[in-house]
Formats: sequence, structure tokens, C-alpha cells
Amino acid sequence: MCVVCRERIYQDDMHRLQCKNGELIKFSGEGRSFYICKNCENSKKLDKIIKKICKKNINIEKIKEIIIYEDQN
Repeated sequence: MCVVCRERIYQDDMHRLQCKNGELIKFSGEGRSFYICKNCENSKKLDKIIKKICKKNINIEKIKEIIIYEDQN
């Protein structure tokens, strides 16, 4: 389920991220994680939701950087 729009989508069609030590990273295989669907990558609500999940001020550009890097691999 996407944390932004709450829509149930196949996991293969979403980005899986996690907050580790206050930093937003691609899911490393252990710990808690969350999904963001491709429709919500540019959502205005994304910034607020990520800050709530990570409990830190995370820049939206960091999220886009991770997503772009993930799509290239």
C-alpha cells in the first residue's frame, strides 16, 4: 500500500524506501520500510508524510534522487 494515496498496488510497481539513522535510503533488506507508488512521486503530500515517517526534515530532492537511481538499475 502506498503511504501517500493509500492505494493497493503490486509491490513491483512501487518504490520501497526506509529511514535508517534519520536518513532516507532504498530498502536495505532489514528493518521497517514503506512503499511509494509511481503516481505519488511528485505529490504535494509526499514531503509531509516522509517527514512524519522519518521524524526528520528530509528533502524531497533526496527522494527523487533515490527513485531515479533505482529506476536506472
